[in-house]
Parts: sequence; C-alpha cells; structure tokens
Amino acid sequence: MAKLLLKRSIGTPSETTMAKRKDPAQERQRKRELWINRTMQWSGLSRAEVKTMLAQTRTQSFRLNPLVDGEVAPELLSRQVAWCPDGYEIIPEYLADYQQLADSGHGYIQNAASWLPVLALAPAAGERVLDLCAAPGGKSSHIQALASGQADLVCNDNSKPRLMKLQTNLKRLNVSAEYMLADARNLSRRQLEAFDKILLDAPCSGEGLMSLNASDAPLFDSWSVAHIRRLSDLQKRLILEAWRLLKPGGTLVYSTCTMAPEENEAVVDWLLRRQPDARLVPTDIAPLSNRVPAVQSWNDRDLTHDLGGCLRLMPGTLTEAFFVATFRKTPYVE
Repeated sequence: MAKLLLKRSIGTPSETTMAKRKDPAQERQRKRELWINRTMQWSGLSRAEVKTMLAQTRTQSFRLNPLVDGEVAPELLSRQVAWCPDGYEIIPEYLADYQQLADSGHGYIQNAASWLPVLALAPAAGERVLDLCAAPGGKSSHIQALASGQADLVCNDNSKPRLMKLQTNLKRLNVSAEYMLADARNLSRRQLEAFDKILLDAPCSGEGLMSLNASDAPLFDSWSVAHIRRLSDLQKRLILEAWRLLKPGGTLVYSTCTMAPEENEAVVDWLLRRQPDARLVPTDIAPLSNRVPAVQSWNDRDLTHDLGGCLRLMPGTLTEAFFVATFRKTPYVE
C-alpha cells in the first residue's frame, strides 16, 4: 500500500516528463513579458514606449575598408554617417552592390553600433592592440583601418572554427594580425607582452539582436535571467584578465550588444571597485539620439561609482541596443 501511494504521489515517468515539459509558445511569451518589464524597470519608460522601441527592425550599415584599393560607385556612399569615418547607411536598392563590395574585401556590413567601441579605442599606428574576443573580425578589421594597417594587432578567440573564419575574413580585408586560440579567462598565464590598447567586446545575452517581432521569437529560447547572471560572472573574469594584460597608461574598451544592467554597468562598477588604478573615461563619440543615461541602481541596489561616462544606447533606427565603457589604467598611489 505504501509503495502504491508513493507511486501515485510522484507519478509515472511519462507523467513526470509531461509535467516538466513547457509549451514553447507560452515560454517565449513569458520571456517576452519579462524582457519588457525589465526594460521598463531600468529605462523608466512606459510599457507602450518600451513595446514600440523593442519592435523596431534592426538595420545594417556599410563600412568602407581603406586597406583594399578600388573604386566605389559614388551613389553607394551618399549617406555617410557623420560620426564614423568611412561609415555609410545602406541604401536598400543597392544592397546587392554593398554585398559584392563586402565579398571582395572593399568593405564590411554590420550594424553601425559595432563601430562605436573601436572609435572609443582610437587605435593608432605602432600601438600594440589586443582584440580579446575577436571573431568574426569586423571590429579587428576596423582597428587596423583606423591605424592605417600599422597597429601590432593580436586577435584572440577560444573557438577554432571561429578563429578560422576570423582569419579568412581578415585575409579578404587585407588586415595584418597575429592570431591566438586561447581561453581569454586565462590569457595572462601566457606571459604576453603588455598591450597599449585592448578591446573586450564581450560574449553577452545579445538583447540588441532581439526584438518583439515574430521573426525574432526563437531568440528568446536561449534568453533568461539565469543566463544573464552566468554571463555577468564570465564578463567579470574576462575584464579582469584584460586589465592584467594592459600597460599602465593604456586604454581598455568594454562593450556588449545587450541592455541588461548585470552585463553592463554592474561589470564596470565591479572593475572600478576591484582595481584602484582603473579610471572611467567618458565615451563621447557623437551626439546619438538614442543614447540614454547609464543605470546607477538596479534591483534596489545602488552602484558604487558614477557611471555617467558610459555609453548606453536604446534600439534606434541606425544603431541597435549597445553599451560601451572606456577605461584608462593609471598608476595607483596610496
């Protein structure tokens, strides 16, 4: 009798499995509502404002590559982005022409927000520069473009297939670089020569790639608050490792394509609290209409430092949601 009662209380294996199963459509809807509510919480916007903002369609832009010679039809370069040298809005009717230019190495197609961390880094000829999580190579190629191909550029990734894709892309774009296949969390163990500048475009939850449009519904399958927290822990390890590899007086740029405060301001504040030689430098590249103030508190907890110098973007017509923080490593005196 006891065994029978136990069996009834826990259910048969098939009953237990069915109970744990979640309807994919319902789960996506639940996550969609959670994302809306979280965005309302940190932005202070109304539900209607947030839904309108998160329903915007992402657009791509074109960055002309000065490292490959060739003529480009003037009509393709008629909509220059004022704050980015060699950056242009894509004219939809010429999309095939832009793609042909990208395939031949004359340019790179990406969202314009991806130009911001490289502009903040401001790489120059002769500087030793590390792109810590470099694949697929859009930002690496931009680094050498701004340095006229004369930076001592090191590109790292922890995935061999991604690193091979990176190498293929940079060869097409005529970019000179050294490549490393390494876990960026342990890179300082290699006793590398320190870097003048480091870009950490960190692995993130990718909310900048998400929208409330039906076509993006599958993106919610991998999104969760638990995943955001795991990524935040990873990002802290990565930014600390980058700091160890940076020369005194050097510049570190941290960026993500997400809106989650745990992955953005919380990581910045954590580094500033941990490293007394870290200084936050204002990231003021250009007036951007979708820029909003950095988050100073989250989940009823105030962050320790003034993070007003961080660049936080809502989804906009030209740039997706993005976050950039610029640090300078200064000598620390007690």
